Amino acid sequence: MTRLVAGVLTAGGIIPFAALSRPGQQRLEHEQWLAPLRRALGRPSLNATEIQVTYGCVILSFVGAPHWGFALSGFLSSSMAATSARLTWGVIPSLLAWPCASCPSPLSLDALSAGLAAAFCVDGIFAASKLVPRGYLWLRAPPTIAAVLSLQSHHRLRQATGAEGTH
Repeated sequence: MTRLVAGVLTAGGIIPFAALSRPGQQRLEHEQWLAPLRRALGRPSLNATEIQVTYGCVILSFVGAPHWGFALSGFLSSSMAATSARLTWGVIPSLLAWPCASCPSPLSLDALSAGLAAAFCVDGIFAASKLVPRGYLWLRAPPTIAAVLSLQSHHRLRQATGAEGTH
């Protein structure tokens, strides 16, 4: 049951990335759903790129958090070095995401893509060391792939529409 819930929630986390991807923006009338959000937030200039970058920053920050949980619970860890590595890695993604929130695009889109891919690679190292639950990478792979493809398709959409250089 836990795996089912985790899978459903993981799939739900992909929705904002899919909606803001190039194909998502071409299929959805994103201006229609951006207008009420702009009014609610009092941000008339809010655009899809800002939303994409903000969500990407939140997700990149989140991917380190499970490692704190694993470390603090002592899950599959027998050494102080492994615990220290987990705790250290647990904060690094948020430190990588933080400047992305203020970077102009396309740098922010590219940096988030690189950060998410790097985080997945680090998770692979932890998996190879058996420091994450079995199946953890299978749960992480689809949203990481979707996020990177979405961020990069959004970057390409901005290039195609001439919207480079603004956030």
